[in-house]
Amino acid sequence: MGDPAGINPRKPLPSFRRTADKFLPVSVEARRKKLVRYLETCGNYVLFDELFELLKRPILKSFEVPTEYSSDVNGVAVVEFDDDETESTLQIPYESWGTPWVVDEKGFNWSHESLLFLQARLFWRSVEELALNNNEQEKWSVLRWVFRPAIWKHYVFDKKRGKSLCLPVHERNDPFSYHNCCMSARMDEELVRQGVRRNIPVEIYKAVEDVCTFD
Repeated sequence: MGDPAGINPRKPLPSFRRTADKFLPVSVEARRKKLVRYLETCGNYVLFDELFELLKRPILKSFEVPTEYSSDVNGVAVVEFDDDETESTLQIPYESWGTPWVVDEKGFNWSHESLLFLQARLFWRSVEELALNNNEQEKWSVLRWVFRPAIWKHYVFDKKRGKSLCLPVHERNDPFSYHNCCMSARMDEELVRQGVRRNIPVEIYKAVEDVCTFD
């Protein structure tokens, strides 16, 4: 029969399909395939293995982490993990810290002070990751976190309806977004973002920017 007239078979499919006069978000798998097609057809795009080679080197070289948020990550030797090995389950005793303020889905109580500390700790721990060697996966996660747009799409699958739902999420509503963690750490998010931007190759920034559009 051939291709219908006027339709380019190489053109990516739209992000939404029409069913019963309603536009529904495509599945997560379809979005991944769309991203793969985009990466394959992007002429100036570096391959991910080459991209991660660039991320093996430290991005930040000089910074000072407040004592209360610093970790011992620089003094811990790297341990290779065999995929065939099974990790043992570590039981960590839970003790409520401060006056309960909110209760999470697991039933744990969180005080206002503990949330603020964890947000600030996450910010500084992420900064530390950008200064380490041979942690390209962690750097990639941090960069996506830093450059994520203020509003992103969160996809969930509704088993009862048998379809995926798209829920827009604003950075203010995510307790551990880059925006909120910067506020708890009392850091200017735009200045930090600009500083990271100046220290990464243009290929990495382009890759992060393009991938974040599919979030």
